[in-house]
Amino acid sequence: MSSKLCCLIGLVTLALCMVTACAQDSSLRVIGIGTVQVPADTAIIAISAENYSDNVTVAEAMASKLLNSTEESLINAGVKKEEIMPDRFKRHMTYHKLVCNTVNNNTTCKEVVTKAAAEQIIIKKKISDANQTQKLIDAANAAGAKAYVLGYALNDPNTAVDQARKRALDDAKAKAENYASSLGFSLGKAMEIEEPSYPDIEIGPTYEWGMPWRMNDRFWGISRISRLFRDDYIPEGMAKVTAFVSVTYKAVSASG
Repeated sequence: MSSKLCCLIGLVTLALCMVTACAQDSSLRVIGIGTVQVPADTAIIAISAENYSDNVTVAEAMASKLLNSTEESLINAGVKKEEIMPDRFKRHMTYHKLVCNTVNNNTTCKEVVTKAAAEQIIIKKKISDANQTQKLIDAANAAGAKAYVLGYALNDPNTAVDQARKRALDDAKAKAENYASSLGFSLGKAMEIEEPSYPDIEIGPTYEWGMPWRMNDRFWGISRISRLFRDDYIPEGMAKVTAFVSVTYKAVSASG
């Protein structure tokens, strides 16, 4: 038997023991999990301008000029000024190349040094679909710069959090009804609900296995470990919102 399976069986056994102990005190405490996947509402895009010259100062000036004109093109394409991050990232490189020519069986070589400069801005653009992201990338490329998506974000998760929380509460109730029935009790009303004060949000593309642990995961350890045994793929441009609830129900004796 694999160590992962042994671990999972042990956790399930521990959870059932906890339920039994609580049931003897006429209460039942269960953990519910609810997840929803929704489109990310923000694309994070890097825009870079590069220039090559034998003079690094000239290369830096030309790269900056190209980035300024690209920025104007992006604003004309629908990017708001507040969506362009204020910091600019600059770097310069030096390339060495050996050039050889052969004339009348005589070969002469010389080293050619080229200076390069690059300047980059980051855009956090609110989007409603993938076409908007591609439109901005195309506009940047057409202006002579290079653009690529760094990632996505969900800056307004409220609706998704509400949906995930409802699923978590439904999950907790279904578990509690099953546990209560197996122990000879009927399920009473919910007496207490505990939950984290912030949502658990993962941005695709990713699988759950190997994801970093969050503060939520340490608090809701058993539930998080059980999720690690699923291959739950999140596509690029999507966000998965997970809600955790710990609900204490009143357990009513069937005879009473």
